[in-house]
Amino acid sequence: MRAAHVPAPMKPGPVVCSDQQLLRVLIRLAQGERLLGRREFEQRRGDADPSSPLYEGRFGSWNRAIELAGLDTVAQPEQLQDATTKWTQEQLIAAIRRCLLVTGSTTLAAYEAWRTDPADPKSDVPSAATIRF
Repeated sequence: MRAAHVPAPMKPGPVVCSDQQLLRVLIRLAQGERLLGRREFEQRRGDADPSSPLYEGRFGSWNRAIELAGLDTVAQPEQLQDATTKWTQEQLIAAIRRCLLVTGSTTLAAYEAWRTDPADPKSDVPSAATIRF
């Protein structure tokens, strides 16, 4: 007598959403408002909704994601409008290009992983936070 085949239990995999599905979540959570900041988004989103870092990784920035969703972009905070950095715009762009050549990506996560790689740390490039600023 043969035993009945019982499939092995499956681990739940990551939920993969299309760009359009992600943008629809932004529109839904904006609740009819034109502006949806990251903080409001995180407060309104449910456990099954994607997180703001996913949007930043997929679209390159939070503002780009909400812009593609047809919402108004979030202005830079007043206290940062006059802030400066020691890095020139040319240096920032050159660092992003170097990362792109090595990793094939320009996401903040890829950039920071490349910049802080323990096998090849780079002290001659700005942090991802500086570039984002």
